[in-house]
Amino acid sequence: MAPDKAFVLRALLQHNYLPVQKKDREELPPIFKTTSFSIAAAKKLAGQGAKRRSPELGWDVVDYKSTKFNSIPRLLSIPHPTPHSFLSLCIEENWENLKYTAHNEISLVRPREHADGRLVIMDYDRSLKKITNSAKLAFGKRFAVHTDISNCFPSVYSHAIPWATVGFSHAKKNRAPTEWFNKLDKYIRWTKRNETQGIAIGPATSNIVSEAILARVDKKLATDGFEYVRYIDDYKAYCQSEDCAQEFIRKLADELAKFKLLLNIKKTSVNSLPQPTSDEWIVDLASSRPSRSTVEQYDAHDFLERAVLIARKNPEGSVLKYALKTLLSRKFELGVADSLLPRVLELTFHQPALLPLLERFFNRAFKTKRFLYGHSLHALASENSKLRRSDGMCWSLYYLNLYKVPVETELADSVLHTRDCLSLLLLYLSGLEAHRDWVIDFAKGLDWSDHYELDQYWILLYQLFLDGHIGNPYADEDAFEVLKSEGVNFTK
Repeated sequence: MAPDKAFVLRALLQHNYLPVQKKDREELPPIFKTTSFSIAAAKKLAGQGAKRRSPELGWDVVDYKSTKFNSIPRLLSIPHPTPHSFLSLCIEENWENLKYTAHNEISLVRPREHADGRLVIMDYDRSLKKITNSAKLAFGKRFAVHTDISNCFPSVYSHAIPWATVGFSHAKKNRAPTEWFNKLDKYIRWTKRNETQGIAIGPATSNIVSEAILARVDKKLATDGFEYVRYIDDYKAYCQSEDCAQEFIRKLADELAKFKLLLNIKKTSVNSLPQPTSDEWIVDLASSRPSRSTVEQYDAHDFLERAVLIARKNPEGSVLKYALKTLLSRKFELGVADSLLPRVLELTFHQPALLPLLERFFNRAFKTKRFLYGHSLHALASENSKLRRSDGMCWSLYYLNLYKVPVETELADSVLHTRDCLSLLLLYLSGLEAHRDWVIDFAKGLDWSDHYELDQYWILLYQLFLDGHIGNPYADEDAFEVLKSEGVNFTK
């Protein structure tokens, strides 16, 4: 059943605004929240009475570099609240015209009502439902096709949104800016400098827009008789012959091209069935899990070492995270967490994606008056600042703040030089007056006449404004005053 429009709007503003789409919200430290971003605040930002810049310029985004397991960064974005409000309200107002995105069963990550208030959660890739569905689709077939869209979200063409939602002919005959589908096109452009190419990775508004396009492609291919599933931009089709598999690839490429999207030829393959539904490393690691319900030290270390060996052969897989989550799902014998932590911290030095799991290990370790891992966290933050990794810096600073470890001057200086927005905000929140003053001076040193530069730091600037350290940096808009008057705070 498709979510109602009231749920959709709350989700877009309060639960799926920040880039937190993984099941356990591992992208950002939990100090960042948008639950206070109310519908009333969004309506005021989008209201006729609100003072705002010339919208033809659009707004820029806060960038957040998330590190993949192979160390390649993935750029996530946090749009400015004003264009995000326009876009979210437009989606809510026209949800009846967009609801087809929620009914498309070919898509495995479509808009749904989740218990935590989110509309989009990427939780399907290792579920039992995936195995069952794959078996049903593969029955009686001889070949499987695996392919994906090349650079999907950054390649979305905004004018393709009207083409998808109302059809090519109707969209081209009705170009009036008052048409709802043209407003949707306009507001998605507003979130990224009014550019027609690319949508932000992170907010669920972008998922709805991409689904609006890709659901039309799905409908055409399903009508042609192809059986397949799609995980965001990743396709898995099942065919009775190799000719049929090649035809699927051709037709998919043709349909995507109509919306200015391209297949990733390097990641396109046709393989004979049967095929495993899980990667080999998952099966290998799962078979090596400790057998006892309470994990002992030697079993824990042996399992983790096995995971390290497998990870070396599978650098693009989430092997170590899978292994650590497997251990954390069990009870530990006394002292296991303390015994594991040095090794876990060492592995985290090489894979920042493991950082979100550290808190659970820290909480299982022996409680002492002094937190024992401050030096390691400083080393992690320093290394990630050198590599300009937002996630590595943010999570390390978050833990230093959480466990009340003072941030050393050398690290603070290193973070300051990265100019990374969320890391600077966490440095400001560390509680040390000197570091706070450094961040305030940094904010005052930005070019306040350059709206795009201000937008790239809007969440930091808003916190400083909220705390009374700076005035409104935007001379021609009152978004910060509106948010403050509505009690909105983006940090917990």
